[in-house]
Amino acid sequence: MKGILFALAGGFFLTFQSVANAAISNGIGTWQAATMTQFTGFVLALAIVLALKDRSYRNLPQVPPLYASGGMLAAIVLFSNMTAVHRMGVTLTIGLFLIAQLITAVVIDTKGWLDMPKKNIGRSQILGVALMIAGVIVLKW
Repeated sequence: MKGILFALAGGFFLTFQSVANAAISNGIGTWQAATMTQFTGFVLALAIVLALKDRSYRNLPQVPPLYASGGMLAAIVLFSNMTAVHRMGVTLTIGLFLIAQLITAVVIDTKGWLDMPKKNIGRSQILGVALMIAGVIVLKW
């Protein structure tokens, strides 16, 4: 149940962040807005780590560099998201982002990439992705 709540909260806040970032980028530029977003996110995350007195960051040297560099992907995500919102609007952007995430997740699950356990993907999961695609097509009209 907690996982569902966190996933819903993530989607909720991602949508608001997309709108806010697009508005910010109008005034200061897209890469500048991505920089500001990354920095303010860092400050908040650091404050939470310090408030919780969580010292697990000491294990960072044990994290493979590929995974430790994940924050760099966030800069690309932010830039892509802001640019898409400007060109297509929030609804279509989020819909297409979700489809891209689902397709990528299906591939990662079926292949077991990035140290994830392999999972069988059945017809119902493929149908779910197809319905998402159909839904975005309907939204586009």
